[in-house]
Amino acid sequence: MLIAEILVFAPVDRSLFYGIPEALRLILFPGSLVNVILGKTKKIGLVIAVREVDPQTLHYTLKPIISSIYDIPITDGILIQLYFWIAKYYICDLFSVIDRAIPSVIRRNISLKLTAYLQLSMDLDESIDGKKLPKQWEAFEFLKKNPFILKSEFLKQFSRNILDALLRKNIVYETFRREERIAYTHPDLINPRKRSIQLTPEQLGIVASVGESLGQKIFRVHLLYGVTGSGKTEVYIELIRRVIGEGGSVLYLLPELALTAQIVEKIRSRLEGLSPWVWHSGLSDGERRDTWLAALNQPSMIVVGARSAVFLPLNNLRLVIVDEEHESAYKQGETPRYNGRDVAIYRAKLHNATCLLGSATPSLESIFNTKFKNYKLESLNHRIDHRQLPRVHVVDMRYEPKGINAILSRLLLRKMEERLEKKEQIILFLNRRGYATTVLCRSCDFIASCPHCSLPLTFHRTLNQLICHFCSHQEPPQMKCPRCGSPEILYSGIGIQRVEQVVQSCFKGAHIARIDSDIMGKKHEFIHILNDFRSGKIDILVGTQMIAKGLDFPNVTLVGLINADGSLNQQDFRANERTFQLLVQVAGRAGRGERLGEVVLQTHIPGNETIFLAKDTNFEEFIAKELELRERFRYPPYRHIINCTISGNSALRAELFAKRSFVGGLSELFKEDCSAIEIRGPMISPIEKIQDRYRYAVLIFTPNVSKICEKINDFRKKITVPADIALSIDVDALDFM
Repeated sequence: MLIAEILVFAPVDRSLFYGIPEALRLILFPGSLVNVILGKTKKIGLVIAVREVDPQTLHYTLKPIISSIYDIPITDGILIQLYFWIAKYYICDLFSVIDRAIPSVIRRNISLKLTAYLQLSMDLDESIDGKKLPKQWEAFEFLKKNPFILKSEFLKQFSRNILDALLRKNIVYETFRREERIAYTHPDLINPRKRSIQLTPEQLGIVASVGESLGQKIFRVHLLYGVTGSGKTEVYIELIRRVIGEGGSVLYLLPELALTAQIVEKIRSRLEGLSPWVWHSGLSDGERRDTWLAALNQPSMIVVGARSAVFLPLNNLRLVIVDEEHESAYKQGETPRYNGRDVAIYRAKLHNATCLLGSATPSLESIFNTKFKNYKLESLNHRIDHRQLPRVHVVDMRYEPKGINAILSRLLLRKMEERLEKKEQIILFLNRRGYATTVLCRSCDFIASCPHCSLPLTFHRTLNQLICHFCSHQEPPQMKCPRCGSPEILYSGIGIQRVEQVVQSCFKGAHIARIDSDIMGKKHEFIHILNDFRSGKIDILVGTQMIAKGLDFPNVTLVGLINADGSLNQQDFRANERTFQLLVQVAGRAGRGERLGEVVLQTHIPGNETIFLAKDTNFEEFIAKELELRERFRYPPYRHIINCTISGNSALRAELFAKRSFVGGLSELFKEDCSAIEIRGPMISPIEKIQDRYRYAVLIFTPNVSKICEKINDFRKKITVPADIALSIDVDALDFM
């Protein structure tokens, strides 16, 4: 008897067995999607194994598989191994992994895109009398000149009735062709300028080093550290050329959807005839389905995508590129809380492929791995053509005059005037959405806060709404204080919309555009803005973290960092690292062309060591000091942190469960191996309440996650969690809020 082991897309914590009907024996393999019955409900399942068993050894009757959704497997054995590894390492159920890895659009098997054409019949059964039927005769003459034409083009000139008459007379017949829905065929992208680039000796050296690993077909991780503007992307493209030329596939991961258009355009301009496929959540269902099927069927391809692209079933995967590898955007925010960078590395290992991590500000974990593990460090120490790094001016905002325009320092205003006179472009950066971050009453100190979260509401001027950035609660701003009735309402704290307003008032003749997540919902709007900026139609670009990395505009000669020390105030041991990375990355947008760039860095703490080192782009000294500090306190990368969040509608019940059941049970579990873990907490989370749920944190420190994750996972499955309590486990956590 042939049976299948299946992971059902339902919250079941183990695989189930089903019988394989005779009609499906030849088409079911590991990786196949099938319809099954679970209880009394029809569910979709993923086949992970097929085996022959003796029916007499079975102690129960197996339900049969109902049907197969596709005629071929939609994933493969290596990816199934990856699913199991993620579930084990990140301490979660397999269901949550496959639910994230295989999107619903693939499970639904939406229809192919078919385009209708009209073709003139070779055997005409009937002629047309032009005098009696002049319109049909005119259409017939048109088709003789266009014997194979899009149906939509025909209907632009002739009516549906005329077409129906021609179809009935067999003068023309309708045919269909499958059209692949390829993303990023926007008019601004489909015809990029073809350019050939001569690589520098530094770049060629790195291509040779990574190429050696590719040639040996061994798993190896290379970390490419290159200063901003040093041409890391050109190194990637040359390696892509080699892999595709040898019939392999490439996975190119990006942390931000916003960077996709520029990378796709660069690849098309450098590699003539090669069009990369794209994968991220911003695509249509049809575009994602066709990309997945292309990955299944094409022997060699390149995919540019966000972290979820790591699950695409690529054939002959030879190279995995993780650009801006330090970015926290690679970390999944919901279960399974995987890190796309680390999963990409493990997938490369499963394929014996080469993994190339790249950044101008690599993470401490990756630098640590080059020093104490087997990552190979590659360096690009100079900008292209030995262009100088931008000159950085630090402005102490404590000594700037107060007033409505105090957001921009006198130096920044003067520099902006100079650049605009020279027809050069400017980028202003502030990593805060909205207009004002706090709305308060001057009379009674009331602060407008979210009723569901312990956070102040942010005023968004363009929507005229107070918005919670955690639960999306919205309410209109009030003219009077709801507590004391005073009209003395103060909008304090600077958001990117306020920066935009101030710039517009100061430079009335300049063309200004804003980029933040509020405008990303409009399809192609981001591409429109970037193309207008590149073509010189926009003089000043203001934005949040979306413009902080990766973007390359040669005419940008001035960058202003409005609140450079903002991220230093976070309750996070990574605050220094994130601030350094952000400042260096944003500053690196200036002076990437032939003109020397300048950066104005506005801060209230100019003597801070992190700001001082970022000003000089002194990466080596920063890394040395930060690693020394982390080692002293035994923080990552010297130990791993597992952040466990317990939340509930009742603060008392959540605290009691965290203290007695969770921490008490863990302490008992590891009492004979105290060195394996250190438990801190439970403690109130930095954000105490989100969406009406009170939150407590338990931090687990361990030198080796792999040795303890299985025990914690077993403990997680056995512990009884009350219905009103939620437990979330985040391995190698990046967010502790």
